[in-house]
Amino acid sequence: MIYRIGRRKKLHAEINVVPYIDVMLVLLIIFMVLSPLLIQGIDVNLPRTDTTKMSIQNEPLVVSIDKNGNYFLNLGEEEIAISLDELKDKAFVIFDANPEIEVVFKGDEAADFQSVAAAMAAVQSVGIAKIGIVTSGYDD
Repeated sequence: MIYRIGRRKKLHAEINVVPYIDVMLVLLIIFMVLSPLLIQGIDVNLPRTDTTKMSIQNEPLVVSIDKNGNYFLNLGEEEIAISLDELKDKAFVIFDANPEIEVVFKGDEAADFQSVAAAMAAVQSVGIAKIGIVTSGYDD
């Protein structure tokens, strides 16, 4: 057996990152190409309202809109039928008492979108920024 006498070579422990960079660039290109294709929907004429901001979080105030465009305010276990002006007034009183209130809209699928948008604009006009919409999934 032959043994080498002398200095041993130092081991260089490096990670070769070139394959990882290649994979990331391929993924980036794939997502850049596919992202415009993921936009779904058709062009529609949206109703014009005087809205401000949107957002969402805790025990929300629920505003329901039925298929006839009637508004209902859910307070606890009871639903109170109200007009759009009353909705705005009650939202102002509730917002004044709790500035962190969230409002969730439950619109009937047959409800006119203008009714839902008008209710959202009325609630936002008093300063409530945390607004959400309740929908059901395909399994329901």
